[in-house]
Amino acid sequence: MKKFDVMVIGAGSAGRYGAKLAASAGAQVGLVENGPFGGLCILNGCMPTKAYLRSSDLVGMINKGPELGVYMQGPIQLHFDQIKKRKDRLIAEMAEDAELGTKAYTNITLLSGAASFVSKDTLQVGEARYHCEKFLIATGSRVSVPPFPGLKEAGFLTSDDALALEKLPASMIVIGGGAEALEFGQFFHRMGVKTSVVQRSALLLSGEDADVGRAFGALFRKEGMALWTGTQIEQIEMVGSLKRVHFQHEGKSESIDGEEILLVTGRKGEVSDLGLDRAAVEYDTSGIKVNDFLQTSNPNIYAAGDVTGLNLVVNVATYQGKIAGENLLNGPVKKADYRVIPIAIFTDPQFARVGLTEKEAKERAIPVRVGRFPFEDLGKAIVTDQTEGFIKILAAPESGEILGAQIFGAEASDLIHQAAIAMHFRCTLEEYAKISHIHPTFGEIMLYLVEDMIGAV
Repeated sequence: MKKFDVMVIGAGSAGRYGAKLAASAGAQVGLVENGPFGGLCILNGCMPTKAYLRSSDLVGMINKGPELGVYMQGPIQLHFDQIKKRKDRLIAEMAEDAELGTKAYTNITLLSGAASFVSKDTLQVGEARYHCEKFLIATGSRVSVPPFPGLKEAGFLTSDDALALEKLPASMIVIGGGAEALEFGQFFHRMGVKTSVVQRSALLLSGEDADVGRAFGALFRKEGMALWTGTQIEQIEMVGSLKRVHFQHEGKSESIDGEEILLVTGRKGEVSDLGLDRAAVEYDTSGIKVNDFLQTSNPNIYAAGDVTGLNLVVNVATYQGKIAGENLLNGPVKKADYRVIPIAIFTDPQFARVGLTEKEAKERAIPVRVGRFPFEDLGKAIVTDQTEGFIKILAAPESGEILGAQIFGAEASDLIHQAAIAMHFRCTLEEYAKISHIHPTFGEIMLYLVEDMIGAV
C-alpha cells in the first residue's frame, strides 16, 4: 500500500493552497482530483462569471453614453459566440496555469479518480489504496436543488449549465435571489434575454441588510427586469415549448413563462460517496463540521473551502486551505479568524461588504453607531455619472472602532479593501479620518461620515 505524509482530496483553491503549504514544509503530498483540474472558482465560478460580466458591464456603459455626449449609430451588436469563446479560452489558460503551478512542487503527486475513505487512515482512489496519517478534504460544493413540484420533469439549468450554453435563450426565469441570481440575472438581461427573477424572500440578498436588498430591487426594476419577491413556488410545468412557474405572490396566484429556468438557490458541501462515516467524520446537510482549527470530528482529518459550508467564497477557501495545511503538519496551532473577510458581488453597480452588518449586530445584540453616505453626494461619482448607491459604516459607540462596512456602488469591490485594512488594524473612525488622504474617494466619504457620526475632527 502506497503512503503519503498528507493526502488532499480536491484540487480547487482550498486543496491546492493546503497541498502547497504542506509541500513547502517538506511533506510528501498526494493531491486527488476526480474531474477537470482547477476547482469551482476557475472552472465554473468566480472567473468565468466575471469574464461574462465584463461584457455586460460594457453594455451598461454604452447605454449610458448619451448622458456623457457619446453616441452610437444603431443598436449594440452582441456576438455571444465570441463572448463565450473568450471566456472558454481564459478559463482553459487559468486551469492550465493552476495545474502547472501545482506540478512545480516535486513532492506533490497528482492522483486522478474518485476518492473514498476505507478507514480512518486509508483512502481508496480508483483501484489503488493509500495509507496516510493526515488528510485534508477540499471537495468543494454542489448545487442545492429544492423539491419544487415539477422542476425535474420540466428541466432546469444550473450555474454550470448556464456557463456552457452555446446560444442564448429568448427568455429565462431565474429562481433565487443571492449573488449568483443577481450576477447571472443582470448578465442575461443585458445580453437581450427576457429575464424574470423569482425570489422566495421579501428582498433580494436576504442575508444582507434590508437597504441593500431594496437597492438591488430598485436597480433591476429600473433596468427593465421582471422581479417577483416574497413568493412561494407551487408548481412548474411545460406548456408547449415553454416552462411555466406557478407561484403565490401577495395572496394571489401568479405564473410566468420562460424558455429556460436557471436555478440558483444556493450550494452545499460536496460530501457524497466520500465514505465519511468510515473515517469518523461528522457532517450535515451544509457540509463537513469543523472547529476553529479546521479539524473535523476526526482530529487527523481537516476540511477547508466550500465543503465546510462556511462562507462559500474563494478568498475564504484559500485562507482556510493555508490554515489547514499548517495545522496538518504542526498540530492544531492556528485558528481561522473570519472577522475581516471581504466579499463582493460583481453586478453593475457592485456590492461589497466586510465585517459586521446592521442585521447581524441586531441579532447578536451588539450596539453600533451607523453612518450612511449616498454616492449622489460624492464628487467622483457625480463627475463620472456613477451616482447610484451608498456606503455604510458601522462603528463601536464608545471607542469608534470600525466594525463593518457595506458598499453598493461603482468600484465597491476595490473600495471595500480600505475598510478591510482599517478593520484589520482595528482603526477607529477618527484614526482613519486622519489618514484619509491615502485614498481620495474613500477618504472623502470617511471624512463626511466621521463628521456626521462623532463630530468634526
